[in-house]
Amino acid sequence: MQRGDRLWLALEKFAIFFSFVIVFALVLGVLVLVYGALLARPSLRALRDDVACPLVTDVHLLVEDLDGAVITRTIPISQTIPVVFDLPLEKSLNVDLTSDVQLNRPTTFVLPAGGGRINGTVYLVLPRGQNLPVHMEMTVPVSHTLPVQMDVSVAIPLKETDLGPVIDQLKELLFPYLDRINALLACPAP
Repeated sequence: MQRGDRLWLALEKFAIFFSFVIVFALVLGVLVLVYGALLARPSLRALRDDVACPLVTDVHLLVEDLDGAVITRTIPISQTIPVVFDLPLEKSLNVDLTSDVQLNRPTTFVLPAGGGRINGTVYLVLPRGQNLPVHMEMTVPVSHTLPVQMDVSVAIPLKETDLGPVIDQLKELLFPYLDRINALLACPAP
């Protein structure tokens, strides 16, 4: 992962966490104000039924939905991958000569029945098109780079990121207050 992508993911995590804290604080403040207003004026039944109870229910459902939230993103990959290895080759095959091949080799001829030896040189021409059996046994070094360009779609459940424990803590902190406010306002359970 490139530095820019890591920085972007860190910024995303911070922004999500920061928004959770701000929303939590604002919602809690609104709930306290609404609760105080309801206690001060019993005639605000419509405010309780139209604003406070739906707000508490929505906050409760929002925090529950965080468990199932998924970050989806398409990550473009554009880089080169080095490919370096040794390729062993061993094969028997027939090859055709593409041009005449001249051979000049020193040799020794042994005469039969103890007749002695003759040292000399053999001059030979293998003609173009001559078929020769060849056995190859070698190691070929391969060193190359391959370009890789693709878009990779990712789906990361928020609960499986570093924000998972934060969401759990938020639920532990928020749900007792929401349940208490629901009981005080006599709101239906979400």
